[in-house]
Amino acid sequence: MKLLLLTYGVILALGITSMLSGVHYLANIAGFISAIGFLLVFFKDRPEDEPDSAKRQRRYWYIVFATGIFFSLIFGSLWNTHMGNMI
Repeated sequence: MKLLLLTYGVILALGITSMLSGVHYLANIAGFISAIGFLLVFFKDRPEDEPDSAKRQRRYWYIVFATGIFFSLIFGSLWNTHMGNMI
């Protein structure tokens, strides 16, 4: 749970800092972290009889990573004045 909260804190800090400072690279870093996290959580091998606590934990991870993707799209890509040039 500590790793979940730490990751959420980092993603929130990057997204909010990007929103306040206007530096879109920070939101793109949050999106990159989230994309890698989605891949790790989604493609992880799970046992057939997975306990409810593990399912709940996986759902929390999805929420954390969806927040990062949201910040990346809103504050990174859509507010970027160069739209793809990353200059």
